[in-house]
Amino acid sequence: MPVLEGKVAFVTGAAKGIGFSIARLFAAEGAQVVVAARSLEQSRAAASQIEGETLAVALDVRNDGQWREALAATESRFGKLNVLVNCAGITRGSTLAAADDANWDDHMEINLRGPFLGCRAALPLMQRSGEPGSIVNISSAFGIRVTPGFAAYSVSKAALNAMTRVLALECAAAGWPIRVNAVIPGGIETEMFEEELRRTGMEREKAYALFSRIHPLGRIGKPEEVAQAALWLASDASSFTTGMELKVDGGSTIRA
Repeated sequence: MPVLEGKVAFVTGAAKGIGFSIARLFAAEGAQVVVAARSLEQSRAAASQIEGETLAVALDVRNDGQWREALAATESRFGKLNVLVNCAGITRGSTLAAADDANWDDHMEINLRGPFLGCRAALPLMQRSGEPGSIVNISSAFGIRVTPGFAAYSVSKAALNAMTRVLALECAAAGWPIRVNAVIPGGIETEMFEEELRRTGMEREKAYALFSRIHPLGRIGKPEEVAQAALWLASDASSFTTGMELKVDGGSTIRA
């Protein structure tokens, strides 16, 4: 039996990369999946490549009103929500001293405020569903082992990890059957990774060699590997797990 049979999952940043891999895997494992992306065109394009029952919605994660509209559409279509995956995010390298206001603010708005708004808006629907729930925040190894040159990104992901732990404790204290965990990817071969290489002008072969050295397992990860970790946290198999930071980082956060 598919491990997410009968569950409804909402995935942000689902148009590409890790988010798309998560949405596709969840649907393959029996979930009804809300595919959320910045534009309806993007979300529909992604949903068209997913086998299973999906709902495509437009969502700027920084916009509280859009969160509420998207979740209302979820309840209208599926009647409940069991799983929220906060995957939408950005990374634009800069030192702290050189970061302009836009660099800092964009990271905090998308990587941190977005998941905050999503959790706050989704919790009432998850409670009304009357079933166990799971929130999965996609963070980063840079939020644990902070990295010079990625100041705003590292800070936003470190704060997301703290928010994950706080909300896990608050849900437990309130007696809500909602678990809250984070997945901690290392370097992953995604469109966002490639975009950052183009922005910085770093040669692709050199970048991949560098990130392969950073990871003790000697390679860059795949989006599908992160999706498998998110699947476990979303499923009942992790029913006694909350406040966890599940590393899918090739050992990068424990390297010497």
